[in-house]
This record gives sequence, structure tokens and C-alpha cells, in this order.
Amino acid sequence: PPADHHEGGGEGMTEADAAAAAAPGAEAQYVLDMPPSWSERLDISREAYHARCYQGAKTTLYYKCKVEQFAPYDQVDGLVQRVFSYKDVRRQIPVEVKETFKHRRDHLVERTRWPMENKVLERFDPGRDKALKEYRCTESIERTLVWYSSSRSDGLVQTTQRIGEKFMEWFSDRDDRLTYHSVTFDQEATGPARKKVPLSIETAGETPIRKMTQKFRRDPSLPIEQDFAKIVYLFRDNCIRVDFHCEGSKITHRSLTFVKNDNNGMEMQTPLWLDSYPDWVMPSAQQVQQLLVREKNCHTTFKEHLAQEQDELGNRRKEEHSITAWRSIDRKEGEEKVTGHVGSGSQPAREKEIPVLERSVYDLARERANEEGGREGIEEEQEEEAANQVDILAPYLVDFQGKPLDTMQAEFVAKKCKNEFRKRLLDRAQIIQKRLEKEQDELKKKRSQMQRRGDSDNKTEVEFEKFQNQAMFRIQILEQRLARHETQAINKFAELEKILAEDPRLAAMWQKPTQDRR
Repeated sequence: PPADHHEGGGEGMTEADAAAAAAPGAEAQYVLDMPPSWSERLDISREAYHARCYQGAKTTLYYKCKVEQFAPYDQVDGLVQRVFSYKDVRRQIPVEVKETFKHRRDHLVERTRWPMENKVLERFDPGRDKALKEYRCTESIERTLVWYSSSRSDGLVQTTQRIGEKFMEWFSDRDDRLTYHSVTFDQEATGPARKKVPLSIETAGETPIRKMTQKFRRDPSLPIEQDFAKIVYLFRDNCIRVDFHCEGSKITHRSLTFVKNDNNGMEMQTPLWLDSYPDWVMPSAQQVQQLLVREKNCHTTFKEHLAQEQDELGNRRKEEHSITAWRSIDRKEGEEKVTGHVGSGSQPAREKEIPVLERSVYDLARERANEEGGREGIEEEQEEEAANQVDILAPYLVDFQGKPLDTMQAEFVAKKCKNEFRKRLLDRAQIIQKRLEKEQDELKKKRSQMQRRGDSDNKTEVEFEKFQNQAMFRIQILEQRLARHETQAINKFAELEKILAEDPRLAAMWQKPTQDRR
């Protein structure tokens, strides 16, 4: 309570202090200020903060797991994290290896490998030429490529190939309503049947086709008898089967089968359900012949898509081979650096323009700011060198021209020179500090305005975000300039003291005065 407080601490207090302490809310005036921390101020450079790891790498061991962290741009392939999951406690049998990448020119962001199962999964950011999103592969069994369908003109969503067995593709938002098509290969065909309508597969060469399938979504504007749900081209049976969409809420559909004859024509097999649907409109001869055109176009499409898939996989192999070559060069240079045998005229891989990685816009802006700051520092140094060539004591020796200085006069000149130099450095620091505080105040006012405004439109938010980024960039530059000026001011003042100490005109300042002896 306040009364106890006055009783314990009343000694030495004046009447005015006692009255002020007894006033309401007086406890807030007597707040104990904490002493400053005994530890030094934590200082982390921007480069060390962005490196994330000491000396660019860090390894942490867990139970059946190992995690490796790498600094951005430290690895030539853009690797920033690798996580090993092991089957045993000694961490010798890897079950899963997950790698994370950044700043890759091929937009690869993640790769997961299962060594025991020969499986690989790769994920990509948007931006690749063919809009590849994901690549899954089980060695010699199955391959799957997932695409960014919104970035492709053909609406392709996924491509899956069971090696030597089947090739499938899924689509979305196509004008021809195609949602799926597939081709099944005939591995059991022998003799002349193997040369009948073949397709080229990367691992098996020319392989005969057993059937091709197309699926379409429903078109409400067409009647049921004209709206195909599925078309199956059966090459082994030499026929084509057409399935129609279900009618209304029914779960059964109608099918028609057309058999090819020797005259390049087709004959329809009479379906069993025809008597139950007398109103069903049968396709005309022209529509039947159109099925043969569809079959030919479908075969051509599969040829093109298989070639495109092989081209994409070939490009991925070339990219990985290039990365492997750069990694081997980097490893070789690391070994030469350890042994001390570095080839003459060789340029380190980290100093070369590595085509595997690309700098982010933030890193480019940071490097540009550092270059501009370094350029300003060089200009300041040149100005200082020009100033150093001028006699810094000339303005202070005007009143003592032609006369040697005694001890008092030399001390006066040196002290006046130091004070004015110190004042000039402080003025420069205050100018930078005022500009920094002005930028901070403007950013603070802008933020408070946005908070008071509450809900705002997207245009206002975009303008505020742009202003905030520019303000933060200017504040960062001013903070760097202020820190550099503080460091340079100490060095400059020490250099001035050295110049004054070595100047022969101020030598009397360092001589002891002689006393008359009687």
C-alpha cells in the first residue's frame, strides 16, 4: 500500500516528494528501471542470416533418420535439404530419401526416392516449357507425368504408361469433350499380327496394338443416339464398339458393334436390345465411315503423344546429366582445394555462371544494393583521399604564420582540429539518422492509416504493399550506410590523430617544458 511505502522510504524525502507520492497514481511514477544486460548485443550479418547454416552445411542425426541442411546457392544443384529415412537403427539401409531444391532453372522443387522399390517422385513449380507438374516412375514398370492443365492448349492433365502394356492420358475442358484415351499393346501377337498397326515404344520398339479407347463427357445438346460415351477400336477382333451415354436416370447404356470387311467398309451387328427400342435412330452410313476416320486420327494422336513423352523424358535426362557433370566438377575442385593442388588458370565452379541455378529477384535486388553501397563507399574514399592531400592544419595556422608553435599553441591547434572533425562526423551521422527516422515515420503512418481504414480494395492493398517494399528497401540502405559511417568514423578519427602526432609543426606538443635552474 502507499502508506507502507512512505513509511519505509520516508527518510530523506522532502515535503514536496511526500505530497507527490501521496497523490493518486503515484505508484506509476516510482518504477524501478532494470539495469542493462551484461551480454553483448547480438549481431548477425544479413549474409549469415540468409545462409541458414554455419559454413553452408549442417547435419542432424535422429532415430532412424538423418537430416542435412545446406545454404541456398551452396550446392551446384540447388539442394537445400535432404532427409534420409532408414530401416535400421544404425542408419545403413535407406528406405526413403527426400530432397528439397530452390532456385533451380528447371523449376524442380522436390524429389523423393525409394531405393528399395526403385521408385522416384519429382515435383516442379509452374514455368516449364511443357508445363510438367509431377513425375512418378517405377523402374521398368510404370511412368506417370502430371501436367499443369491450365497452361496447356490441349487440356492434358495426366499421362500414365505401363511399360509395354498400356498408355493412358486424361484431359479436362476440351472442346471435343474428350476426357480420356488409352492404347493397349498386344504382347502376345505373333507373325503377321505383330506388324499390324504398330506403335513405337522406347523400351520395346515397334509393338502391335490390341485396342484403343476414347471416352467423352455428356453433351446435353445432342440426343442420346448421337452422343458417344466411349469408343473402343479393337484391332485383334477387327471391329469397333461404340457405347452411348445413359439415358436420364438409367444405369444401363446402349452399345453398337461394327465389324470391318475386306472392302474397307463396316457392317453393323444387330444388337439384342434393338427390338425393345423401336424409336432408336441408327447411325447412317456416313456416320459409320466417320468411325474409321476417328480411328486413324486416334492412332496419329497416340504417335504424337508418345513422341512428346519421350522428348520430355529425354530433356529430363539431359538436365540431370548436366547437373551431375557440374556436381563432379565442384567435387573435384573441393578435393583440389583440400590437397592444395589447384590447376593454373582454372576458375572455380562457384564463380562461374552455373546454368543449373537462377538468382531470385530478392537476391538480385540485395546484390544491386550492395554494389551501389560499395560504389558510394568508393566515392567517399576517393573524396577523402583528395581531402587528405590538402593541408588539414592550414586553416588553423593562419594566425601563427612564420612563427614556431610552443606547447600551448600546438595543443590548442590540435584540439581545435579534432573538435571540428568530430563535429563534421557527427553532423553527417545526424543527417543519415534523420533520413532514417523520416522513412520509419512515414512507413509507420502509412501502416496506421491502413489499420484504421479496415477493409480496402485490392488496388489499395497493392499500392500499400508496393510502398512498404520500397520503404523497407530504403530503410535497409540507410541502416547499412549509418553502420558503415560509424565504423569509418572511428577509423578516420584514429587516422587524424596519427597525422597530428606525426606532423612536425606540432612537435612542441610532445616536448616537456624546461624549468629554469637557479
